[in-house]
Amino acid sequence: MRPFVLPVLAAAIALGAVRPAGAQAEAEFVWVGAPLSEALYELAEATGLELVFALRLVEDVRVTGRYRASDDPDRALRYLLRGTGVRAERIREGQYVLIKEPLNVTVAGETEREAYTGTLDGRVVDAETGAALMGAHVWLVDLGLGDVVAYDGSFAVADLPTGRYVVRVSHVGYTPVRLELDVFPDSPRLPPTIRLQTETVESPDADVIAGPEPPGVQPGMTELGARQAAAIPYALGEADLAATLSWLPGLTRTGGASGALVVRGADPTQTRYVRDGVPLYEPWHAFGLFSAFQPEALSRVRFHRGSLPASLGGGLAAVLDVETTDALAGDTLRTLGLGAVAARAVADVPLGGETGMHIGFRRSALGALLTPGLRAEGGAWVLDPTGGDPFRRTGRPDVTFSDAALKFSRRVGRHGHVEVGGTLGTDAVRIDLPIGIGGMDYGWRTHTASARYEGLVGQTTLVTALGYQTGHSAVENRRLRLGETRTDQALVERGASLDVDHFVSLTHQLRGGIQVASREVTGKQVRPEGADDARQRVGEVAAYVMDTWRPGEGWQVQPGLRAEARVVDGRPMGLDLSPRLFARWSPDEDRLVVRAGLSRQTQAVHRVRDLVAGRYALAASRWLLSDGAVALARAWQVGAGVEWAPSDPLAFSLDVYGRRSRGLLEPVGSSIQEAGVIPADLLATHPAHAGRAAGIELATRYAVADWTLGFSGALSRAQIRPETGGEWRASAYDRPVALGLIAQRAAGPWTAALRLDVESGLTRPDGSRDGVQVRASGAVGAHTAFGGLQWTALAQATARPLGPSISRGVGEVGLPLATDARGLPGWPVVSVSARW
Repeated sequence: MRPFVLPVLAAAIALGAVRPAGAQAEAEFVWVGAPLSEALYELAEATGLELVFALRLVEDVRVTGRYRASDDPDRALRYLLRGTGVRAERIREGQYVLIKEPLNVTVAGETEREAYTGTLDGRVVDAETGAALMGAHVWLVDLGLGDVVAYDGSFAVADLPTGRYVVRVSHVGYTPVRLELDVFPDSPRLPPTIRLQTETVESPDADVIAGPEPPGVQPGMTELGARQAAAIPYALGEADLAATLSWLPGLTRTGGASGALVVRGADPTQTRYVRDGVPLYEPWHAFGLFSAFQPEALSRVRFHRGSLPASLGGGLAAVLDVETTDALAGDTLRTLGLGAVAARAVADVPLGGETGMHIGFRRSALGALLTPGLRAEGGAWVLDPTGGDPFRRTGRPDVTFSDAALKFSRRVGRHGHVEVGGTLGTDAVRIDLPIGIGGMDYGWRTHTASARYEGLVGQTTLVTALGYQTGHSAVENRRLRLGETRTDQALVERGASLDVDHFVSLTHQLRGGIQVASREVTGKQVRPEGADDARQRVGEVAAYVMDTWRPGEGWQVQPGLRAEARVVDGRPMGLDLSPRLFARWSPDEDRLVVRAGLSRQTQAVHRVRDLVAGRYALAASRWLLSDGAVALARAWQVGAGVEWAPSDPLAFSLDVYGRRSRGLLEPVGSSIQEAGVIPADLLATHPAHAGRAAGIELATRYAVADWTLGFSGALSRAQIRPETGGEWRASAYDRPVALGLIAQRAAGPWTAALRLDVESGLTRPDGSRDGVQVRASGAVGAHTAFGGLQWTALAQATARPLGPSISRGVGEVGLPLATDARGLPGWPVVSVSARW
């Protein structure tokens, strides 16, 4: 993979680095710590862009950037706004409306797209008689939305970003007209009256591009843009999506400071990850040290925790759905970065007017400054990816990882868009045990390949078709005095889906779809005393329907139903129905939002992983498919929440939830050896459990001038017990109390942040708990423009939990390998990145 990716990546990035010979003579604007309003005025005057924004939106915001006459104006605007909290919404060619982006420290259960909005309204009448034309059709050309007018000829489209819109009005027997109408916040003007003539005249069709968004953010969902993923909290000297998400109340990580995401006390395997519509079964590197998503590569992040919409399945606790950037959508940023953890690159490159390419690559740098540590503890060899002695150059474990992504996009006609791409991620561990005991070699690989089409059928129906393959494989080789044991296991899923969105009216959007998947798990284990082989094959068909309905001012209701059926060896396993219901009420979009949801969810892919000493997860894990013998995991979830912003600087969010589940495969006791591959043997050591969880979550944010202060807290319990009966006990990642404080200041080219986390300790095998965990971390960033590039230097330090970290003791020959990803060491870690 490496010989192919590196030359392509270098060529792609070079496309954006070429400058014409006369570049030195071009007119150039350079802004260093300049007021955003002044920079916008100068950019608009130099480029001819029409920018609509409220002055209060950009006051006290300063930017650093550059514009040359040869630069693309649209790209220059997007580049100037990165990291400012302001987003440009394109109304038409050369015209943008600037709106507020959600804060990078997200404390609400969801974020609103429109921060400065108004209502597009009017009345349609007969030009000669003045009679209302009931049934006239009003079409917003730029948004691809339309509706019929009311009995009195009136129409009103609320919550539109301020700006100018092209509107097409038509009625049978009348001449269609096109006109431009302006939308302003709290506009005092009277609604216009549109008079249609009875003369029949032909009119060209509207040119609409595929891809309208659903009307409004779905209840129970947090949506983050690329700026949120790339901003603080920092992680490992570079931005990380998992660090940003872990700030949300109710979310923690398995290792405290790092590790896989834990959503409301549920095992990390109960969270499903989706990238560009394709399931991703292992989105972590170095045992959860950080995620496999480069933040600059993400254009949209949607995090559904708790109840899910009917279109999503496979995650009992949550679904993280990310979309990568696309040069055809105006994302042409290029990034090169180097830190103590990894060297990386991301580029979006236009290949002509109709084709674009997205490419990304990352390679670990562990072992240079941050070195792994190994110790014998609790009946296992415990590996800490960053816990070794940085001055120890021999006898240490070797941990490496890499990932690569490649995607081609192309417009198809006026209304379609095609994407073809794939990803590859690898992790490897090599350990030479002390005094010649032996060694261990572990390797993991995650891959995806997909093709997706999005396009409009008619004027109000969006069709999305997807075909994909995804998988995860593991190779474990233990070379010990007693002999060699090799274990191979692979999960491969092939699938296709068809989703249809039909915009019935401005108050109704119907969505339905069908999803087909074929999954196979194969495993083989060779030991000195014998060998085992295992295979599972399961087919799945799912269909869903949902209606996003706005019955009245401020209301949004979303009922849905999901049906799933599985086939094992040609035998259907029955039909499983999962109803979903969401409701949302907002009497004041800017100040108050109340939401609630109820849903039933299932998960057909299990991943079992044993624990040692009640706290360290084994490096080895096993996949199991629900096939009759292996239970289908099911859960009911209910939740409600409220968001209140009493003033512009201050906001609160409060959520309560409950969850009951069955079919969870949980280990019984601590493991003394790594698991086999036979499903029946795995079920014997991981019987089905029932689960329950409940909690209350509170978040606050106060932002004024250069400062942002935040609080995140959760009081919760998550418990499990065998389905055969017994006492309820705390789940492996139950933390009854989790509190966080953060303070950030952005002044000119400098950004600084302090974060304090206080969490309950995890449960021990005897039922007691570890002590309270307290972590403090700080980060400082500096930003400057030099040599035509935007440079960022970040430094972060975290107060590391006390404990052994380097090799201690010899241990026993047959100990399994476990992991303890604690995060950063206590000294500052620096990274540098360049963007253009």
